[in-house]
Amino acid sequence: MTSQEPGPEALSREELLQYRELFRLAPIGIIRTTKEGKVLAGNQAFAEMLGFVDFQEYASLTAKMATDLYEDPQMRLQFLKEQAESGGPLHFESRWRKKDGSPFNCRLHVRASKNESGDIRYFEGFIEDISRQKEIEAALHESAERYRSVFENTGNATIIFESDTTISLANERAVALTGYSKEELEGKIKWPVLIAKPEDLERMMRYHVSRRRGIGNIPIEYEFTLKDKAGVCKEVFLRVDLIAGTEASVASMLDITSLKSARRKLLESTSRLSGILEAFEGYIYICTADRKLVFMNRKQKEAAAGEEDLPCHQRLYGLGEPCPWCDAEKVFQGQTVKYEFQHPTDGRWYYAVSSPVYAEEHFVSQKQTVLIDIHARRMAEEALKERETYLAKENLRLRENIRDRYKFGAIIGKSLGMQKVYELILRAAATSANVILYGESGTGKELVASAIHEMSDRAAGPLVPVNCAAIPVGLMESEFFGYRKGAFTGADKNKPGFFAQADHGTLFLDELGEIDEAMQVKLLRVLEGNGYMVLGGQQRVFPEVRIIAATNRNLRSLLDSGRMREDFFYRIHIIPIAIPPLRDRREDIPLLVEHFLKKYERPGSPALLSGNDLEKLMRHTWPGNVRELENTIQRYVNLNVLEFPGREDKPVDTAGKLAAPAAPVSLREATRNFEREFLHRHLAACRWNRTKAASLLGIQRKTLYLKMRQLDLLDEGE
Repeated sequence: MTSQEPGPEALSREELLQYRELFRLAPIGIIRTTKEGKVLAGNQAFAEMLGFVDFQEYASLTAKMATDLYEDPQMRLQFLKEQAESGGPLHFESRWRKKDGSPFNCRLHVRASKNESGDIRYFEGFIEDISRQKEIEAALHESAERYRSVFENTGNATIIFESDTTISLANERAVALTGYSKEELEGKIKWPVLIAKPEDLERMMRYHVSRRRGIGNIPIEYEFTLKDKAGVCKEVFLRVDLIAGTEASVASMLDITSLKSARRKLLESTSRLSGILEAFEGYIYICTADRKLVFMNRKQKEAAAGEEDLPCHQRLYGLGEPCPWCDAEKVFQGQTVKYEFQHPTDGRWYYAVSSPVYAEEHFVSQKQTVLIDIHARRMAEEALKERETYLAKENLRLRENIRDRYKFGAIIGKSLGMQKVYELILRAAATSANVILYGESGTGKELVASAIHEMSDRAAGPLVPVNCAAIPVGLMESEFFGYRKGAFTGADKNKPGFFAQADHGTLFLDELGEIDEAMQVKLLRVLEGNGYMVLGGQQRVFPEVRIIAATNRNLRSLLDSGRMREDFFYRIHIIPIAIPPLRDRREDIPLLVEHFLKKYERPGSPALLSGNDLEKLMRHTWPGNVRELENTIQRYVNLNVLEFPGREDKPVDTAGKLAAPAAPVSLREATRNFEREFLHRHLAACRWNRTKAASLLGIQRKTLYLKMRQLDLLDEGE
């Protein structure tokens, strides 16, 4: 024994040596600790339990503190608390940590050694490694749960009863068959209570006793008449047998009352099971351990090929070797195996259930397999997975490519602001939530609304644009909800409203801020799912419409002034998208100019802009935004004059001002010159620090590098 404290004073030296030897060689772990947790001594079994060679190695490699042994140090504090309360030996389970840090389960028996005054001198603990026991308990629990699950899902009414005929277990189908609850059946009712006829009771009791005495030739399948809780008699087919290694029996019952009345002669014959199998729509076959087919239902016989004496894998599947998915070994051990496989001949998928067929107690002589064609289901699942994969890849591709696009549907622009708008369009199109578009007049709000609609699931439905500012207040209700013939003077025919026109589509409300408060209340009821009433109509209509609204006004100021209801605002303001004005995305002007030149070109019209003209366009403030630019280019194409009627240009800091070339250049060349000068100025301002310049420009460093290489700027900063 290795110890820092002498042995008991009452022992002689020889007895002390014997005591220490017993301590050292004890088959269980022994440990001695102070109340504060210092490990004073430990035997060889204790050290080996922790993964150490001996106690000396443990003492040299650790702080020798008992709290370090516990996976949860609070366990020792709990032990001290319980010991102080009880004062006697304690027995408890815990989890300790080995030398390598891995946990293990142990059982501790601890007693306190006290001096004459009653103070604790030290604790002595006896430790058992119960890890294996815990594993066995867990496995037993798992096995019990699995057994219970199988028992509950056998498909038939099933009970287990003891040798005294008391029902100890019943599944839900047995509850339904007998009319008794589980609480009434399990442990309280003997199965003879369920037997209606005296002759059945006498016969079944004789079988019950003979089966437990080992008398042979006792049938395990027979019929009897069952009486349920309500006194209703039912004809039942029973399969019963002893559970291996016990005196209990398991009985599976099938209500055959309707079959008895319709096919009494068939059910009284030995072919009743074959009749059920023949009526089964799937494939059923039975084979022996050497794979010889002994039974096939009609459908399986029609599908089988080859000579009758061929093994099952060759005759049924055309394979030279046993089927790779077959698990016959487990079935002949008494297990039921379920699996899915693809038929090597027709390529279709099947769900198979292989179960043992008992010739006598404890002996499985045959394997029965039931096949169900699940090809349509598997194909649907695989198609769904492929569709999900495709959509995920397509979504990723769209999101990755959108950053480099200069055109999104009918929208033109590759600036950072427009890339953010494109991203929000994609997100909005993926949902059915309402959208609010903010932007000055002429920024293209209707184009954005159209892009969201065309990319959404509602693309097949209508997109109905409504200019709210153009509708008189008195006509708003009839325009939105429609009216019936005769609803008012002049209503000579039915007229559908905007909501009816946009049903299963999208309603685009431009100039939303022009709707008065009274109409906001009525629209709010529709948005909340309460529907609306057509003027002159009798029934409430519930449209399925998505709202995309747009405004060039500050709706928050309308809220503050009371001109917009807060509840209406929050019903509309779910996905906000702000469209930048043209003056904030001047790098898009060359692209827009090129687009409008092509759109309005005609024989003899100018196809290019000079450098001076393009510089004028870049300097202009564009109060009318893209609409003004389009009108300007259309006027230029028709009159060959570039002017801005009614506007006086103000100096604008473009941070990349175009230099006027000596001679007219193509639009593409002018755009390249502008981008080169623009990047050159930013790089020079950042002293050619690419990381800093990329951050300032709001792009990735790799994108900046590729742009510099494209514009021949790589060598200038060297």
